[in-house]
Formats: sequence, structure tokens, C-alpha cells
Amino acid sequence: MSKELHFEIFLKKNRKSGWALHDALKDRDDAIRKAHGLLREFKDGSVRVTKEKFDEAERKFRSVAIFEGGQDRYKIETENDAKASLPCLTPDDLSKPHARDTIRRSLTGWFERNKAIPMELLHRPDLVETLEASGTELQHAVQKIAVASAQDSDADVQTFVKQLNDLVQKGLKRIYKDQRDGRIPEYPKGKPFAEVAADIHASDSRAYTLRGAMADALKDKRSYGDKLDALLDMSEHLPEEEKTREFARAEVDGYLTDVIGFDAGRDALLGKCNDLGETVERLICLYDGDPHADAMSLAPSGARRMAKRIAAGELDECRSTIAQQLLKELERPKRLRPKSVREEVRLARELAQKLVTCAGQDLPLEQMSKAFTARSARLLQPETIDELLRFSNDANEEIERLLGLEENIVGDANKRKLAGYVRTALGSNKTDQYFVRGEGRPLERMSLMTSLQTRILRSKFCEEDKMDLAQMIDQLGMKIIDDTKILNAVEAGPQPALDKAAGLLKLATAGALPVGECRNDAQARALRQIKSEMGLKEAQAPDARDKLVNIQTMLQKLAS
Repeated sequence: MSKELHFEIFLKKNRKSGWALHDALKDRDDAIRKAHGLLREFKDGSVRVTKEKFDEAERKFRSVAIFEGGQDRYKIETENDAKASLPCLTPDDLSKPHARDTIRRSLTGWFERNKAIPMELLHRPDLVETLEASGTELQHAVQKIAVASAQDSDADVQTFVKQLNDLVQKGLKRIYKDQRDGRIPEYPKGKPFAEVAADIHASDSRAYTLRGAMADALKDKRSYGDKLDALLDMSEHLPEEEKTREFARAEVDGYLTDVIGFDAGRDALLGKCNDLGETVERLICLYDGDPHADAMSLAPSGARRMAKRIAAGELDECRSTIAQQLLKELERPKRLRPKSVREEVRLARELAQKLVTCAGQDLPLEQMSKAFTARSARLLQPETIDELLRFSNDANEEIERLLGLEENIVGDANKRKLAGYVRTALGSNKTDQYFVRGEGRPLERMSLMTSLQTRILRSKFCEEDKMDLAQMIDQLGMKIIDDTKILNAVEAGPQPALDKAAGLLKLATAGALPVGECRNDAQARALRQIKSEMGLKEAQAPDARDKLVNIQTMLQKLAS
């Protein structure tokens, strides 16, 4: 084989396998023929033939593809030389909201076992020692964060692991050094929080120092509920001076956010909820800063206390976390009211109306709409519809319940699906029997149908579904007219022709007949009476003016 020129054949046997050098030949045609043979042999495979020419100046082969076949094409992998970039660069950055949230999620099990929160871990040497003594827990957390960071970066996992380990070591060294130097303060027993915060702000104004004192104050609080109460006490006793108050408020807000970030902390805040609907109601009241709402009456006092502080604009970070939890709960597949579909529908409507007024940066309208659209879709499952229609008294009530559901769901696809259920109900034998051959007077049944048709035409169904459903009701009405001969009876009555015409038009305009053929039929019969010999004769009578004006008014109403 010539050193200067040869042809290499690469084969990929199937979509899941990798590329491999199969052969190298001197002759170009032989290489391409062999490539075609490989394609016939491996039906799901791919081949690539390259011309390899030796470059004397560079002392290496230059590769040029001359043939490619099969489903896949060869891609040249580029060397990954990207640099890892962490959002946290110093130990102080670990106290920021996003960093604390990452720490919480990565060490949730450890925190819950030790009844601790991220803020405490960052400011209590005893907790740091406990974490280090736990074995591989800290390293596992570093690995989880590194893997997640690498997914959003071109850098590899090991690069992130190295950076994270460096950051962790810096944080450990600082907290141990501060302990040796006596720079981590103890919380003065019995001293009001406002005074403690004011003293620290006056001496060094370091948030780190205040956070350390607060961590010490929580040291003997062995449950998330106890921590919550202690922190709410602090939130209610902030310093009066504006700058000092803001200094203290921000740290209390951060600590409270950490507590309610854990399931046990949130449960301590919300208390026992009977169902998902009650949980969502209380979260909305918290987010809205409404401590006096009915949903908060049975909630723990801590929930009402926090709602007051949120209403005062003092717990922005907490409020943002509550918004995230609220959206997460709304997106869950569970029912709001598992025991009653009708209660579920009512509550979903109330919540949607309230959340629209609360929409903002923390609660994007688009995301809420998506959550309620998904929740609406779950209401349209066959078993849920069966539950909704169960114990309906008759076909009319079934359709009314379906139309009531239309007023409480969102999403075009959901509206179309619900229209399908209404269409099925209208076309059922049960509905036909009830309206066409049911009990009661024909006009009473026709009036019920007209009421249903009016609701459909005013609904948010798409135009095509509206027209289709309205027509189905109109056709049912025509069956009643044909079977009962009710309009024939009006025409054949002993009344004067103009009175018959007025009677027929009144049925059409007063909501007794559905829109469509039913009203058109009544109008046509009325016009026949007016144009009849008797009708024309009556129109010439001196007292006919009022009758004619009334008839003209009703005809104009039908035409509009």
C-alpha cells in the first residue's frame, strides 16, 4: 500500500453502535464497491469512505470523504475545552437564595434528620462537624450539584467537582477559623431581637455576624415548627430605625425561607389540610397576605402571623418561595376535592379568579394558565364525567351539568373535548325520550331546550361546536313539533288570523322555540296567516293597527 495515498472504509453496523475502521485499500473503486457491499450486508448500517493523502510538510495524513451511505453521517467530535463557571465564587455567595436552595435540595435527607436548615449549616461549626462526620454525604451532594451544573455547560463533571470542592473547603476553613477567633457570636439569652440586631449593625454591620447569632438562637429548637415560631417572633420585633430594620428583616426573611423550603417546615406553617384544595387555598392566602380569609381560620397561628408580615411587604423571599410551592401544587395530578367533582369545579373557578388578581413576576400568568389547563384536562377524564353526571334527575340536568363545567374549564382542546361529551348526551336515546316523548307539556320541554341552546351559543366553545350543538337541539325541537303537531293546533284554532300569527311569532320570540328550523317554521306559518284571505281582511279593520304594529315588532326582532 502506498504511503502517500490510500482509501479507508469506516462502518457503523446500526444506529446504536459506533463508527469503526473496517478496511483500508489502495484503489478508489475497490473501496467504494466494498462500501456498497457492506450496506447490503448491514441493512441498518452506515458506511463512509475517505481518501487519506500524506502531507509531507505537516507529516500527517489529510482526510477527505469521497462516499457516505446509510442512515447516519459521521460527525467530528470537537475537543471539550470549555471552562466551568459556578454562580458561587466565595463562601459569602453560599448564603444567597439560589445557593441555599441548591444546598437544601442536595442535602435534604441530612437536614431533615438533623432538623436543620442551610442558614444554620453555614453559621454553626457543630453542624459542619456533624456533616463531615457523616461519611460520604457531603461528597455525594457535591457530585449531584456537579452533574446538574455540567448538563447546562460544555465543561465536564470533574471540572465542576474540583471547583465545588475548593469552594466547600474555603467555607469550612472560614467557619472553623471564625470559631477559633471567637467571631461567631452567641445569642444573648433573654435579649430582644431588635436590640441584638441593632447592636450588631452598629458594631460591624456584617450580615454574616447577625446570621451567626440567629443560628445560635435556633440551636435548641429541635423541630421546624419551633424554629418557625422563633423566627416569626423575630420578624415581629424588628428594629425601628429604617436601615437597621432592613438589615435585620432581610436575614429573618432568608431564615424563614429556608424553614418553609422543607416539607416538615411547610407542614408546620400550613397545618393539617384535608385535601390538596385546602393546601392551595392556604398557600394563596399566604401569598396574598390575607390572614383573615376563611381558609386561614383553621390554619396554625404561624400561618396568619406570616400572612400579616407578607401583607406588610417584609418577607419578599418567603413570598417568592410560597409562589413556587403554589405552582408546584397546582401542577400535581391530584384532585383538589377528591370527594366531589362539583366542589372541585367550584373551587378551581374560585382559585383561578383569585390567582389572576395575584399574577406577577413570582406567579406568571402564562404558567398559571398552563397549570389550570392541565387541571381542566383531568376533569374531562371519563370516570370524572361519570361522577359529575351521577344522580342527575333527568337528561336536561345532565346537559346542564356539562354546560356548567364548560364555564369552569380553560384551554381550547379541553373545550373541544367537553363539546364531544355534550354532543354525545344530546344524541342519546335518553335525551330523545325525555324531550320528545317525555312528561309535561310540549312547550315546557321546548322551553328547556331553548334555554340549553342559549347557554351553548353564549359559551366559549369554538364556533363550529356551537353551531353543531345548537343545530342538534333545533332538530330535537322539530321532532317535538312534528310528533305533537303543536304548531298545527295553533293554526287550526278558532282565533282570528292575525291573533294566530301573533301567537306563533310570540312562541318564536319569547324563548319557547329553539333557534333554527323551529323558529323559521313558526315564522313561516305566521306569515301564511297574515297573507291569507282572512288575514288580509282583518288587516283592513279599523282596530287592526295595534295588532299589526305588534306583529311587525316581533318580525323585526326575528330578523335582527
